[in-house]
Amino acid sequence: MSYKMLCVTLTPTLDRKVVIKNFEPGRFFRIVDHADSFVEPGGKGINVAVLLSDFKISSVNMGFLGGSIGSIIQSKLSLYGNITTQFVYIEEETRENIIIIDPDNRTLSEINLNGPEISQSDMDYFTSRYRSTLNLVDNVVVSGLIPRGITLNSYANLFRMAKAMNKKTYIEAIGEHFDNVVTNSCPMIVRPDLRKSTLLFGQPLKEDIQEYMKAGSFIISRGAELVIMSYKTVSDIIVTKSGGWIFTAKGEIDPAKVKNSGDAFMSGMIYHNIVNGFEPFEAARYGMAFALNSTRYISKKVGSIEEINKSLDDFTIERIG
Repeated sequence: MSYKMLCVTLTPTLDRKVVIKNFEPGRFFRIVDHADSFVEPGGKGINVAVLLSDFKISSVNMGFLGGSIGSIIQSKLSLYGNITTQFVYIEEETRENIIIIDPDNRTLSEINLNGPEISQSDMDYFTSRYRSTLNLVDNVVVSGLIPRGITLNSYANLFRMAKAMNKKTYIEAIGEHFDNVVTNSCPMIVRPDLRKSTLLFGQPLKEDIQEYMKAGSFIISRGAELVIMSYKTVSDIIVTKSGGWIFTAKGEIDPAKVKNSGDAFMSGMIYHNIVNGFEPFEAARYGMAFALNSTRYISKKVGSIEEINKSLDDFTIERIG
């Protein structure tokens, strides 16, 4: 059996979302409406698989799961008809994230727990299964945090194997492992995760369009076909071999609902590539439409393809390089 994509999330999470109006630290809150509290399987690769499952894009999901939280994630993923799992099971507990959404003040607060440490023997076993699974897919997404315990070049090794088999490759991450990937085995589509850090290749990324263009052009020079960088919440800077553009939302964006927009952007690009074939600029347009649509939901959704197509007109496009 073949699948459209392989999604690697080495550090999955159980996302526990709570909606609290007028949230303030130090106060007592009781959740009355069950719709205001729910859990979802998470982690960047898993998020992509969940979002695209609504469009009947099949995926194999790999990573490490452990403990009772790992069991819940496995159970939740089994409810999706287009998601297959091949996780490696470990003894240590999988992490959990707590997300507090305040719709009145339009804020989002996060408490992210630390993930488990992965032994080299577990990573070696994972790599063996990963190598075999590559035969079943055309697209490979490796995103998110690198677990404690494995070597810095682990992501680069995974991409090296995928590229040797001519797979379309994607990454969204940040940190030293991201820098290592770009330097040593750069994927086809690259999205630095700039939500929590703007440190790229050992230097802080200044909030200046030309500095973003310079960083994007460097990543292109390492072998990427398309680079996407979020800019001032409402915009994304797009860099290809043909130049650079800035996409900017026409309407107001609710800051409390941007949690999944980066993964939605990645999902939109993959969707376009699978359905229409790879064209960097058009893939980025679909990514932006997916991202904008995701901000209309608290859960991991982007709506219908009809809504996505309408959203293709919900942002401006300006050439910047």
